[in-house]
Amino acid sequence: MLYGLFIVAAVALIALYKFLPNKKFFPYVCVAVILIFGASAFIRDYYNNAEMTRAQLEEFQLQQKIFGKWYADYQADINSLDRNWQRFYKIVETLKTAEVYEYSTYEQLAELEKETIDEQKRINELVVPSELNEECRDLLASVIVKTKTYADAQVKTVSLTRQAADPATVTDVNRMNRRINEITIRETPAGLFTATEISAIRDILRDKD
Repeated sequence: MLYGLFIVAAVALIALYKFLPNKKFFPYVCVAVILIFGASAFIRDYYNNAEMTRAQLEEFQLQQKIFGKWYADYQADINSLDRNWQRFYKIVETLKTAEVYEYSTYEQLAELEKETIDEQKRINELVVPSELNEECRDLLASVIVKTKTYADAQVKTVSLTRQAADPATVTDVNRMNRRINEITIRETPAGLFTATEISAIRDILRDKD
């Protein structure tokens, strides 16, 4: 629209120059027109940039909100994984120190196995929010892969331990404990380290002054 007005103004200036009785004022008219259009262009760009900034800010805040909700749910799952792991080691310690086989300890282990499988299912349902920008999505995808691997390993360790403590197969408590010790050494998952990715996402989505 501004360019159309500029063309109209140029035509008007040509006509004005042709019919203007005193042409010594014509340069002043041209300067005035140039100043007017320059100011108009500046104002237009200013408001366009302002609108773009507001739109970007709204999008930025939306992404912060989406990630915040996702991370709160994710943290609840991580806390559940941690609680299950603490319970597992408490049960294993009880088995190691028991002088005789206690069926109640096996029941606790069987219950824990079910809970770790339930948590594994929740972890496997984690998805990357499509509304996040590509860089954040890639980082979250890495977090999810690591977490799924960790949850899978946790289930495997608990399940193998439960099988080793199955009263239908246990004939010797010491032998059972040696088997459980081998399982915990071989199958225990490495730590779940996602701090680098989470910190990078927070840096991307951090408020800018």
